[in-house]
Amino acid sequence: MVDLDQVNAQLKPAFTVLKQEMHHLQTSPQVEENLLKAFQQQYPKPSWWRKYLSEPWQWSGVLVMSLLVCLLVLNKPTVFETSPGFAADADTLYEDIPFIAIESGETILQQESMRIVRAEVPHTVLASLGVPVNPQAASDTTRAEMLVGENDEYLAVRFIPSE
Repeated sequence: MVDLDQVNAQLKPAFTVLKQEMHHLQTSPQVEENLLKAFQQQYPKPSWWRKYLSEPWQWSGVLVMSLLVCLLVLNKPTVFETSPGFAADADTLYEDIPFIAIESGETILQQESMRIVRAEVPHTVLASLGVPVNPQAASDTTRAEMLVGENDEYLAVRFIPSE
């Protein structure tokens, strides 16, 4: 078996002499430049976009958030504005006017999420719902707020007075 302490004791004087002989030697600057050029040719600098795709987990959060924002924008309830006065009072709340249920109360209570959509409802649609309509005003429209359920089914309606 070889004892490492004995090997180190025998090699230490030889290494000390070698260090002293090589201490004054310097490599020329051209050698370093040539080595850097060869290294850069063998391993070129990666494209700017590769460093962003090197760690996909870093960008997964950004992609998920952008997808969420896109979905929120695309699923935003639409407002049908046909008259100029309708846009002016779009933020006015009509809490004192009750909704008229189109579906049963049980169906409305079972909904987990609902939204209110404002629209211009033709009088012909009101007539089909059983609301009495003047035949001379059958071509007119009435402003209404519809309570819409999860599956885009109409649950209730309330009519907004015209100003």
